Amino acid sequence: MENNKNMKKALKMALLLVTSLLIGYVSAGSYTELFMYGADITIIQSKVYFVLGSDTDTISSAGIQGNGTTVTFDQIQITPGEVLIYEEAVNITNKAGASKTITLSLDSISGAFTTNNFEYINVSVIATDGSTMGNVIHIVPPGGSGSNTTTTGPITMPNNVEWAIKWVIKAANTATVTDSIDVTIKVRVE
Repeated sequence: MENNKNMKKALKMALLLVTSLLIGYVSAGSYTELFMYGADITIIQSKVYFVLGSDTDTISSAGIQGNGTTVTFDQIQITPGEVLIYEEAVNITNKAGASKTITLSLDSISGAFTTNNFEYINVSVIATDGSTMGNVIHIVPPGGSGSNTTTTGPITMPNNVEWAIKWVIKAANTATVTDSIDVTIKVRVE
């Protein structure tokens, strides 16, 4: 008889425990799932892109790549004390059907960019009428004279225009032959 009482108490306790676990699980583990599907995402031609400038073939062995989104200037050579001017290193065009905002900025510079080798690098956006759009990017080596301007700032580019990207590079008279640098300029389009 005593065993039956203990057994009933144990069963009641187990039933209460299972019930409380089920209630806790149901209330704490309830959730709803929502889904977003990106079906048939298609890559299309950029609406603002690089096109050949009058200097592009001279300073780039590969030309414009990536459907107009990249260009590498791998043929630039400069002698000590020389100033190189590329009026149309590459051109940029807007075929978006509306004005776009472009911003050029210094992304990185590496290598022997010292006052012994370089005085400055300038990169600017030149409109069809010859005017400079935005700020001139002006990069001087650490310890060089002048201050750095690392962005053009936002520039509104009208639809159906083609503008030049101008590069000016000045080597120091003391430049070491065979030293080199790598410069990356990023163009943001909004």
